[in-house]
Amino acid sequence: MGTAKPYLSILSLLLFFTFSIYSSSALPHQLSLVVGEASSSKVQISPSLQVVNSPGTKPGTRVLCERVDVHGFPRLKNLNKFFHSLMLKISPSNSTLRRPIVEVCFHRNASRAIGMCPQGEWEKVDKGGSWVRAMSPYAHKFLDIRMAGSSSETLELSIEEGFFLYRVIFLILGVVMLSIASSLSKSLVFYYSSAMAIGIILVILVVLFQGMKLLPTGRKSSLAIFIYSSLVGLGTFLLRYLPGLLHSILMEMGISEDMYYPVCKL
Repeated sequence: MGTAKPYLSILSLLLFFTFSIYSSSALPHQLSLVVGEASSSKVQISPSLQVVNSPGTKPGTRVLCERVDVHGFPRLKNLNKFFHSLMLKISPSNSTLRRPIVEVCFHRNASRAIGMCPQGEWEKVDKGGSWVRAMSPYAHKFLDIRMAGSSSETLELSIEEGFFLYRVIFLILGVVMLSIASSLSKSLVFYYSSAMAIGIILVILVVLFQGMKLLPTGRKSSLAIFIYSSLVGLGTFLLRYLPGLLHSILMEMGISEDMYYPVCKL
């Protein structure tokens, strides 16, 4: 026990100095955006940290960088936010005719230095000055912004919360499929019908892709014509198939054939 204490004390000192160095180097040029706080739903960004040799720039080029720490909702305290999503938007605060080139890097690596994202992770902000990206409501990410030139432009980073109904629908469908997975795995009808459906769809797509090359109307209009004709054909097939299906259902329920025609007319 006596020999382990010096190693523990040295390890604790190393951790303390590492944390102090990291915090002292990251905090001066790092803003914070916390979801759910009215005072921090928008952040004004004016990149001022000069970074040399940022990935993707010419050697010796200086760019102005800034980092924003984006905090989502606490997961355990906000389980009702499961079907929501957060939209981050960057827009210019001042109207200038000549805007500098602005690039952003959205990542979750806290140990990465400011402005040192790999070249493939940088995204250019369009000429209109806006950039939108969705993120999980429980995520904790970092947004690095770099700007070419010596003069800095003020940007505004805002975050909005949105509800998506399709996530609820997909959750319900997933629960239903999991509940009936045991019976479907034992059904030969399901295997044959799904295999035939996938095969037919693939054949139709291949024929459609090859046929659109020969049509003079182009692929987009040809695709619209194909979808419209497919819907019309499917509707015609269903209109011819539904009376027979209704007849078989009524017969299985014990209703005589004399009652089939009045019910079908209704």
